[in-house]
Amino acid sequence: MQVTRDSSFDSFRGIAIIAVIATHCIYRVGDPDSPGFLYYRQLLNFCVPVFFFMSGYWASKESIVSLNGYKVFLTKKFFRICVPYLFWSFLSLTSQALKNHNFSVSEAAFKLLTGGAIMGYYFVIALVQLYIMTPFLHYINRRLNWYGVILVLGFNLVAVFALYLSRLFHVIPHLPMALLFYSWIIYYELGLFLGPRFSEIHVSSMVRVAVLFAIPICLLISVFEASVLLHRYGRSVFIAFPTKYSSMLYAIVVILGYISWKEYLTNLPRPLATIGHYSFGIYLIHMIIMGLLLELFQNFGVISRFQPIYQLVLVTATTGLSAAVILAARKILPELFCTKILGF
Repeated sequence: MQVTRDSSFDSFRGIAIIAVIATHCIYRVGDPDSPGFLYYRQLLNFCVPVFFFMSGYWASKESIVSLNGYKVFLTKKFFRICVPYLFWSFLSLTSQALKNHNFSVSEAAFKLLTGGAIMGYYFVIALVQLYIMTPFLHYINRRLNWYGVILVLGFNLVAVFALYLSRLFHVIPHLPMALLFYSWIIYYELGLFLGPRFSEIHVSSMVRVAVLFAIPICLLISVFEASVLLHRYGRSVFIAFPTKYSSMLYAIVVILGYISWKEYLTNLPRPLATIGHYSFGIYLIHMIIMGLLLELFQNFGVISRFQPIYQLVLVTATTGLSAAVILAARKILPELFCTKILGF
């Protein structure tokens, strides 16, 4: 099925991928354990849920009514994301092995299976698991309608509670983020459920305004929970990560905000839509580009003294250079190689 591109989607994805880069920038040049960066991180916690939501939306456009249709769907999705994932992962692992003069087959295999070759690659592994579950989610959506979404939300809430037990209380074993697909499932389910119904959604001006006010309120709730957890349990990656209840609420409200104001996003600057259009390619290479830029910025150490400016410069440069590399590659290299291998 040929699906027409929606410029509002691309603009929203552009915002989300910039937030992803800003998130990773914190861990490269900032202090992710400081309260200031921890609170700033809460602002960015919508980005990964948005990409799961978008993935569910586009998956809803695929026809999966038979076993053969399911095979075609998985084959298409796997080749679309897994081949570029493996290409850039192998490139990164080879570079690390040459740099460290050490290579472990078992360690490399573990990183490939858990998205550990490059920061943020856990997303691909989690998404693959959600793709596998798509026929089941389609089934409960057909049979239960909105109750199916509520069922998945209930499951997601239980899964996040398990993360609290794991990360804060160490009651249950700690698992890699790539294996925690069930903690992201509600966003994928929302995209899968709402995808066929987008044209039927009509939002009143009152609801638009209410959602607009709800976003900063939910963000403050997320900051408050992070503050309480930081005070009570000290430094923890879980506190910063979007897999906690307040962050779930914030991310869902941001997604609802997009749905409510969707028609207005078409008027955003065109470069933002271009960035969104190439968001998967930017996601794949932005950490490599960021690493190169950091080596260059070492010659201008004075910038790092002003963290907000430094972060802004690094995020802007990483985003712009990543997009430029993709645009140049698509002009120079064969289209098939760019789309199938590089993920551009």
